[in-house]
Amino acid sequence: MRFNYDLLPGEQLTFEEISQRYGQKYPTEKALTFRGLLSPSTSPRQLVIRAVFAHQAENSPLEDLLFVSDDNDRKNYLRRFEHYMHQGQSFLYLRRNDAAGTLWKVMGESRVYAMLDPNGATAQNLLASRGYRLTLMRQQGDDDYWQLYDPKAQPCFNEARTLQFIVVLETPMLPAPAAVIAGQQVGRRVRVKVLQRASQAEFSAAVNARYGGCVITGTTLSESASAPWVEACYIDASENSEGLLADSSVDNGLFLRSDLRRLFISGRLFIDSDQGTVHIRPALQSEDNLHDIYHDIDGKVCALWQCVPPATRERLKKTVRLF
Repeated sequence: MRFNYDLLPGEQLTFEEISQRYGQKYPTEKALTFRGLLSPSTSPRQLVIRAVFAHQAENSPLEDLLFVSDDNDRKNYLRRFEHYMHQGQSFLYLRRNDAAGTLWKVMGESRVYAMLDPNGATAQNLLASRGYRLTLMRQQGDDDYWQLYDPKAQPCFNEARTLQFIVVLETPMLPAPAAVIAGQQVGRRVRVKVLQRASQAEFSAAVNARYGGCVITGTTLSESASAPWVEACYIDASENSEGLLADSSVDNGLFLRSDLRRLFISGRLFIDSDQGTVHIRPALQSEDNLHDIYHDIDGKVCALWQCVPPATRERLKKTVRLF
C-alpha cells in the first residue's frame, strides 16, 4: 500500500514535495536542504547522510557517480561515505538533470558501492568503459584540477575541478556498477590529503580561538595585505602509521606571525618552555647579528605567554633545540 510520504524511484517531484513527504515519514528529523551535495547535519563528527541531491551541472551525466570536491571538517564527506559503505546503510538519492528545471528525479534508497581515487586505474578504466575520459588539467599547490569529457569529447564540468574522490552508487534506478570491485576504498594518498585538510581547518580555528593573536608578538589576525598574517602552527608535526598528524589537538599548537612560524618550523626559533623567552638563530653560523626586525624579539618573553597552558608548555619542552 502506498502512503502519501512514499518517494518512489523514477518519480519527478519538486523539492517542496520531496521535503514534505520526507517530513511526514521522518517527523523528528530536521528539514532537508539541497544547497550542498549532501543534506546531513553539519558537524565534524556527524556521520549521518539523510539525502543526496546531485545536480548534473555540478556533478556529471553519470547518474551513479558522485564527483566530490571541497571536502572539509564541516561536510565530512569522506568519513560519511566510508561509514555508509562499511555498514551497508542506504540513503535517499535524488538527481536534477535539467539545470533550468524544477523537478528532481527520485533515484531511490541507494548505497555506496565503492570509493575511488580519480588518479587511480580503477576510476580511469570505469570511466573509459562508458566512453568518458577524466583528465588532469593542472596541479596547483596540493590541489589537482580535473576535467571530465563525455563520449563526444565535450567537457562535463563548467571548469576544471579540484576532485578529491569519486563515489560509486548502487541504486534501484540503474544496473549494478561494472568494472569496479564492491567495497573498494580510496588509497592512503587521498585519505591523508582529505583528512589532513579537514583536521587542519578545525585545528586552526581552535588555536585562533585560544590565542587570538601571535603568541610571540601579540599581532592579531588581519585580512589587510599590509599587516602581517598570523597562522596556526604545530609544535610536534610527527605522523602516525596512517600518514596523519599524530597530535592535532589545540594543545599541540601555537598561533604565530607567518615569518616567525617559518622560523619555528625550520628550527631557527626556539621558545623556552619554562620562561617563555624567544631565541632566534641566524640563518648561517657565520652570521653575527640577526636581522633588525628580530632584535626586539630575541631574548624577550612571549607577549601572550600567560595564555599558553601547561600542556602546550610541556610539548615545547620536547622540541629539538638546534642551537
